Amino acid sequence: MKKTTWMLGAALSLGMMLTSCSQDSDLGNPSESGKGQLLLTLDSKTEFIVDTRAVQESSYGNVDNYTVIVTDKDGAEKLNCKGSEVASKMPLTLAIGSYEVKAFYGTESAASRDAFYVYGETKGTIKADQRESVSVTCTPTCGRISVNFDASMATYFADYNVSFSGTEALAGSTIAWLKGDTEPWYVKLTEAGENVNFVITVTTKDEYINGGNKEQVTTKSGSFKLSRNKAYKMNISPVYTPTGSGDLSIEVTIDDTTEDKEVDIEVPVTWV
Repeated sequence: MKKTTWMLGAALSLGMMLTSCSQDSDLGNPSESGKGQLLLTLDSKTEFIVDTRAVQESSYGNVDNYTVIVTDKDGAEKLNCKGSEVASKMPLTLAIGSYEVKAFYGTESAASRDAFYVYGETKGTIKADQRESVSVTCTPTCGRISVNFDASMATYFADYNVSFSGTEALAGSTIAWLKGDTEPWYVKLTEAGENVNFVITVTTKDEYINGGNKEQVTTKSGSFKLSRNKAYKMNISPVYTPTGSGDLSIEVTIDDTTEDKEVDIEVPVTWV
């Protein structure tokens, strides 16, 4: 089966320019007593950058769009602005002690077709009269799922769809990919990744139902591991052997282009 690559790497590491962001006014010489300096850069590693009708994924690879927040040892906010607005205020003078940097962009949902969330954070310590250089790496908190029904499915089946479930964020709910769908699902995941359950449902056309033990509507379930910042594509196609009994089955291939791995599952349509 020909595989389609859905994922492209993007890594943007740059200093950030500031024209209008809010920032603590105490910028000065690092030799000031009890102070040090922070020099910040931002890195976006969004693997699945493919623009669709619903989501301009390339915007998630542009760190200029991100919100950046820096807090000091007391939790006081010292910087809050867009990624495009930071560099002119670098280095940032902070009191000695711990600090935290957060950067994020997008909207987080259990599952969505029109948005996802990219996040990164880092913590460190400011030392007196020293400059601390730090880069925050931001990655999606979701994985990307798509389904490709082979065009020949319409020859044998009146209807077909796939439902997905099983993640912590979905909390028992399901999401569906119908036969005419084209937009991918962005599914929120835990940091370790999660198993996603799927159920394929097909309605066989009358002319391909043979024998008394064949059902018109049949299903088959399975699962696969989904990781954050990875795109998984399920290819589904019919396998028909024009014998006297007219054997009909479905071939399923799950493509993980990052690991270059295929999992083949033979799904006889008589299985319920």
